Amino acid sequence: MEFMRRISLLFLFCYCCGVLFPQHHRTLRDDVCTLRCEVDGRLSALPVIQLQGAQLMHVSFDQMSHDNLRFFYRVEHCDFNWKPTEGLFAAEFMESTQTDVPIENHSESRNTSTLYTHYSFSFPNGEMRPLISGNYRITIFDDNGEKSTPVAEVCCRVVEPIVGVQAQVSSNTDIDWNARHQQVSVELNAQALPSNDLREALKVEIVQNADVDCAVVAPAPTLTRGGTLIWQHCPDLIFRAGNEYRSFEMLSTRFPGMHMERIEWFPPYFHTTLQTDEPRKNYLLVGDSNGTSVIRNTDNQDNATESEYVFVHFSLQSSPLPNTEIYIDGQWTNGPPQQYRMTYDEQRQAYEAALWLKQGYYSYRYLTLEKKVGHPTDSSLIEGDFFQTTNDYTILIYYQRPGERYTRLVGATTAKS
Repeated sequence: MEFMRRISLLFLFCYCCGVLFPQHHRTLRDDVCTLRCEVDGRLSALPVIQLQGAQLMHVSFDQMSHDNLRFFYRVEHCDFNWKPTEGLFAAEFMESTQTDVPIENHSESRNTSTLYTHYSFSFPNGEMRPLISGNYRITIFDDNGEKSTPVAEVCCRVVEPIVGVQAQVSSNTDIDWNARHQQVSVELNAQALPSNDLREALKVEIVQNADVDCAVVAPAPTLTRGGTLIWQHCPDLIFRAGNEYRSFEMLSTRFPGMHMERIEWFPPYFHTTLQTDEPRKNYLLVGDSNGTSVIRNTDNQDNATESEYVFVHFSLQSSPLPNTEIYIDGQWTNGPPQQYRMTYDEQRQAYEAALWLKQGYYSYRYLTLEKKVGHPTDSSLIEGDFFQTTNDYTILIYYQRPGERYTRLVGATTAKS
């Protein structure tokens, strides 16, 4: 049975710096839902783990049936642009007992109206352990005999902390002061690396709130002093401040939770209607989670296998915006982008969308995309920009000298505004 409207696979790319490469988690089939990547128990759209460290990345997803399908995963090392590293044998980047690792940990849902099977695995593990730093793509396949098909992808970054990274975020920017923007300053201590080619060998990527679609990639340093590189008063590192994320919580199918109007049963599914949102004109002083989500429920005991799937109805009160599309966005929106696009209801004078979500807490925002111009998705039109907004800025330092065969990740840190 179909649980969602089948949609074409249309992937958004990073237009902000003219770079076109997919580097986020994504589901590739509509019966695979709630793809999650957690580090230290927290959802992470941009997971970074340390080489030879004790930290694990926990990957999980649901397949919407009790058909007991078999899945396996395969790991590949990628370059800075997330293309498979050419000329690198698997044994050079991965200590492994096998190329394709079956996902043995799976459990059927219980006490739910919708049937699904929950699959999970951790990385690194006894079958797979990275030997070098860099970007890693984990592809999950449906093991259906002679023809295996990919159903999901997870992107992971493995760091060897050679470079010291210091970063600061200020609302006193080069274009305004305590207004609509935030500016990041970065200082790298790369004394441990050869200093004669640092400007060419090092590449920096800076990501706001794990939104890799609009990462700033390879900005030129404003100052180089021996083994120290500095980005200060760098125009490329001025970010729109945005606003705090909105949120809702659906922990029970018996009564509505935070930001919910009602929850109803229309056989064979539960439906919940959220309170109507409006475009924001002011900064919202609330604690938020920058687009994260937590799967949980209060009706049963096990969150992974006893949480219900619900159609969640979003609405945004607004006059129609010509030549503009509106999307729902969060770190949990890893399906095809068209799945999260809203449609306009003339009678209600509102944009609407219904998403198929597992019970829990979700933070989200509204993004706009101008059809004609093809601008990147942007939250400013609906959410506004306010310097007080708390944002996370992740700084990733990549290194590859001329003649080296692969790109290393030699530094990573996160700065808060």
